Amino acid sequence: MYTPNYNDPRVQSRITRALGFACGVMSETKPHAWSTRYIDEYFTSQRNALSKYLRKTLLICTDEFFRFNIPGQRGICKKYILNKEGVKSLRENLKIDEIDLYPIVVEVAQGDHKQELTSGDFTYNDQSNRLWHPLQRYRKQYRTQILSDAGYSHDYDIECCAPTLIHQYAQQLGMDEYLFALREYLTDRTRIRNELAQGLELEPSAAKEIINALFAGARIANHTDSDIYHILNGDHARIEYLKQHQFLTQLRQDIKTCWDYITPRLARRRKTSTNRLLPVTSKQKWNVYFELERCVINSVKTYLDEREIRCFLIHDGWCCERELDRDELSDYVRTNTGFLVKFEYNKI
Repeated sequence: MYTPNYNDPRVQSRITRALGFACGVMSETKPHAWSTRYIDEYFTSQRNALSKYLRKTLLICTDEFFRFNIPGQRGICKKYILNKEGVKSLRENLKIDEIDLYPIVVEVAQGDHKQELTSGDFTYNDQSNRLWHPLQRYRKQYRTQILSDAGYSHDYDIECCAPTLIHQYAQQLGMDEYLFALREYLTDRTRIRNELAQGLELEPSAAKEIINALFAGARIANHTDSDIYHILNGDHARIEYLKQHQFLTQLRQDIKTCWDYITPRLARRRKTSTNRLLPVTSKQKWNVYFELERCVINSVKTYLDEREIRCFLIHDGWCCERELDRDELSDYVRTNTGFLVKFEYNKI
C-alpha cells in the first residue's frame, strides 16, 4: 500500500497545493461537479501514485455518473465532497494546524490568479448568460480574503435580485396588479426568511434558496425532480410544511401572475402528437432570470470601467477597489436597463 514520503519537500509541496485547492473550493456536505481535467491541475495525473493517494484521501465521490461533451448533449462530471477525515490525516502528517489551512488556501488561489488580481482584467467563461471564473468557486470565507488582499475590499450585491427583476420585468410587459405577498417580501425579506427558516429548523440561507427556486418555477413536491426536494434533502415533513405555509401559498400565486405575463414572450415547444404547447420548464425560467441579471451586471461593469475601477464579478454581485455612490449607480443602471435596483454593501 502506497504511503507518501512526508519528509520529501517535493511531496510536501504537492500535498500542500492539493490540500489548499480542495479545502478552498469543496464543501464537506454539499456535492459539486468537478471535471477530471480540473482536478488534475492540482492533483496531477491519476497515473501518479501520489495523485491517486490524494484523490482517495481528500475526495469523496458522491455520484459516479459522468458523460463527455458530445454534439447535442451537455457534459456531466462526477460529483464530490471534501473528506474531512482525510484533511485531518494530511494535516497531522505535515504538522499543519487547522488555523494554518487558511493561508495555504489563499496562497494557492493567489498564485494561480496573481496577474488577473493585480490588473483587474479577469478572463471569464461566458456560459448560460453568466460569467464564470475559477475564483468564484472558492468558499466565501476564503474568497473574501483573497480578493481583499488584492485590494477588492468593497463587496456589493444586487438587493433581492431574482424577485426584483422578475417582478419588474412582468411590469414592463404590462402587469399592473398589486401583488401583496411579493411586495411584502421585497420590503421585508429578512424577517420572512428568518421566520421560514425557524419553522423549517434550517439556516436563513436555505430559506432564501427555497424562495428563489420558487421564482424560477420550482415545485414543492416529494419528488427527486424538484429543486426544493433536494434543498431539503428529501425531508417529507419539511416539504409538507412548505405546502401548507400561508405566506408561501400567497407568494406562489403572485409569482405565477408574473410568469403569466412573461411566458407569452418565450419560445415554446409543442408536443408532436397533439401540437399542444408544452409547459415552460424551471430551466427556461432560470434562463430568463439569468438574462435579466446579466443585463444589470453588464451595466454595472460598464459603469465601473468608465471610472477605471478594478472589479471582480460574482453573478449578481461584485467586489471592487473603491466604495461607490450607490444612488448614482442605481440611477445609471435604471437609465441603461429600465430596472430599478438597490445594492447591498459590505466592507471586507
